[in-house]
Amino acid sequence: ASAGVYYFHDKKGKVIYVGKARNLSKRVNSHFSNNKANKQKQEFLKKIYHVSYQQTATELMAFILESIEIKKIWPEQNRSQKRFEQVYGLYCFEDSKGYLRLCIEKRKKTIKPLFNFSLLPEAHQFLKKLVSEYELCPRLCFLQAANIDCQALLEQKCKGACEQEESPTEYNRRVEACIEGLEDELPSFALVDNGLASDEQSCILVEKGTFYGMGYLPSDAKVHDIEGIKFHLTPYIDNEYIRRMVLQYGDRYPSKKISFDC
Repeated sequence: ASAGVYYFHDKKGKVIYVGKARNLSKRVNSHFSNNKANKQKQEFLKKIYHVSYQQTATELMAFILESIEIKKIWPEQNRSQKRFEQVYGLYCFEDSKGYLRLCIEKRKKTIKPLFNFSLLPEAHQFLKKLVSEYELCPRLCFLQAANIDCQALLEQKCKGACEQEESPTEYNRRVEACIEGLEDELPSFALVDNGLASDEQSCILVEKGTFYGMGYLPSDAKVHDIEGIKFHLTPYIDNEYIRRMVLQYGDRYPSKKISFDC
């Protein structure tokens, strides 16, 4: 009767569906208790030969684990969370002339972005704000085409890096200050709640705005050091759905949130 994730297996043992539940027993039974199920559901039920499950201490952990498992197993009967995520990131690179350049691109698997966005307009708006706040060149940040005069330079809002009137050293100082400011804005915190047993507590960790992982700590463990609690946690791959859900949960239940300075 606890929260958790359940798995429906076919005749060969392959997982064909993954679901989450606040109460595993009730949720699994509900799949088989509707006598008026349509043809599509009847065909689905015929494929189920075995049920397995994993308990979690909280419903939030069940939501997270379900998302992780769907993206890892890719069950044929799951529809939600399988669509392609149009997620964008803010990246920085040094060009051939030595200038650090900020850009918005689709998220890369091998490079961690400075900041994450779900929508491209949202990303561009955020970058425009940074350009204005740190007096960066919009042309070097790909907010303006390279084959036309820099509008910010004409308005004396750009110091001329795009025309090499400002040295890379001077310009890059402001880009580096911008990146440091971004890192300071990214939250690091743990969500601590009841565990599966009375002698433990559950923990979900976000490090610099990215979901790190979750697991269980001894009930007497002091949650004040990120590296110390990582030993007890299972790291998982971050995704936008989990990240947004955990951040929103932390805002909704501040009493369960322990913030860290990184």
